Amino acid sequence: MKIEKRKFQNVKLIGSGRELSDHELVRCEFNGCDLAQFDDPSFGLVVRGVKAERISLKRSFVDGVRFEDVVVEGLATSSLMHLNGCVFRRVVLRGRIGDIMTTPPNFSLPEEMQAALVAGIEAFYADVDAETDWALDISEAEFEDASLYYVPGHLVRRDPETQFLLHRERLAGVDVRALPDFAKIAVRRFESTPFDSIVAVAPRRADFFAEALADFELLRELGVAD
Repeated sequence: MKIEKRKFQNVKLIGSGRELSDHELVRCEFNGCDLAQFDDPSFGLVVRGVKAERISLKRSFVDGVRFEDVVVEGLATSSLMHLNGCVFRRVVLRGRIGDIMTTPPNFSLPEEMQAALVAGIEAFYADVDAETDWALDISEAEFEDASLYYVPGHLVRRDPETQFLLHRERLAGVDVRALPDFAKIAVRRFESTPFDSIVAVAPRRADFFAEALADFELLRELGVAD
């Protein structure tokens, strides 16, 4: 189903056990919309087979969603877009992309539920074969800003010129406190993720692109990043 130039206001889809699939969204706007589930570690709230082009998000939230076989080409965000406790398989971000961050499950949840969801996330990615499959493809994305530390870095297809694969074990012997700001922030993300590799992005559309790129190049020189 193709949906074009629609504005969705305060639409809430809450709870697991449902699937949104086989849609094409073109020039649609979502304002105050929520897509979320908070209690299913198997991630039964699924977005699958969706293509989205030139989408705008304002004051909208996403929690605990499984995205599979999704292509997003052009995404505008009015502020930082948190993807809380979401999982991804064969998801492509391409073109001009706003400010996004993949984060742990919602911090307001009870600790036992947060732990169950984290275990579900780890189990989901353990089932993704890096030789034949992948989580995210950001190789053709131009970000306003991006922090993707809650996706295993080895499962991210990337542009090696501006998107760096960081390895936890290579930090041994590195004085993190002495690193410049963007490098320091990037490696400290390992404190908040269960994964041993993450991707750090120097966002092409940001005013600080050159500074971030230089910092991540330093991590490459130190052997922390590929």
